[in-house]
Amino acid sequence: MLSPADTAKAVSGSMEHKAHMPLYTIIFMSIMAGAAIAMGDIFWAHSTVGMAENQSIGLSNFIGGITFSCGLMMVVFYGGHLFTSSVLSGVSAYEGKLNVGHTIYYWTIVWLFNFAGGALIAYMYYYSGLPLKYDGYILQHFIPSGIGKITAPFHELFIRGIFCNVFVCMSIWTATSENDLSGKFFAIMWMIGAFVACSMEHCVANMFIITEALIAKSHYLAQFGGGLNELSHFLHGVSIEGLKELNVENFLIKNLIPVTLGNIVGGLFFVGLVGFMANQFEMKKDK
Repeated sequence: MLSPADTAKAVSGSMEHKAHMPLYTIIFMSIMAGAAIAMGDIFWAHSTVGMAENQSIGLSNFIGGITFSCGLMMVVFYGGHLFTSSVLSGVSAYEGKLNVGHTIYYWTIVWLFNFAGGALIAYMYYYSGLPLKYDGYILQHFIPSGIGKITAPFHELFIRGIFCNVFVCMSIWTATSENDLSGKFFAIMWMIGAFVACSMEHCVANMFIITEALIAKSHYLAQFGGGLNELSHFLHGVSIEGLKELNVENFLIKNLIPVTLGNIVGGLFFVGLVGFMANQFEMKKDK
């Protein structure tokens, strides 16, 4: 296992390397990462179907968190570029290994193609027929989930985004310090499981979840002839106002903006820069 100082150096070097990869590599591996997180979401949805209503909310959150973690494992072990962990490249910029403009450019490319990967899986998942299993329970579940993510206040989503990316970037930091596969596996599983179980906000996960919610809304509106009243009644308590709020504009403005900003603050400042600056003395001794 690497020391904290060696881990800080390894994280900075790894992020510098990833940010300097060819553009086509970053694009393909960003699509892959967005898709991997989406598939983790699918595992979460199918593993917790009906559990909160019929058994225990806490157990449902725990199982959902552990299952979702497979998404980040796929990213880490395959070498994907995930926006929430890519914000750690800000440490390389702080060191002077990357300029600020290139860092922001890298973040932008990763964010956009994570979105492409997540949205692609959302449509593939729908057309696979899998969310219509269990009498359509899974597909229906995405609608109130999406509404909740869009209608929450800006400050709540921002803070949940901070909390989320502290866990995500700590899992990357810890996995980097581990030399064996099992150590990396458990570092990722527990920390990712924690943020999911606590309902924190991950912008890339939301790219899939809310896209699927929009698809589900369109599916059921078509089934009910476009009637929001009928859909509200069918979903048992989901308000007409909430259904109106579930749209592309609110998805981008009311959820992805505050969550993305929170993810940047949580990952870059609370983990990356704090961890790097706290270990600078030891890093200088090693030179």
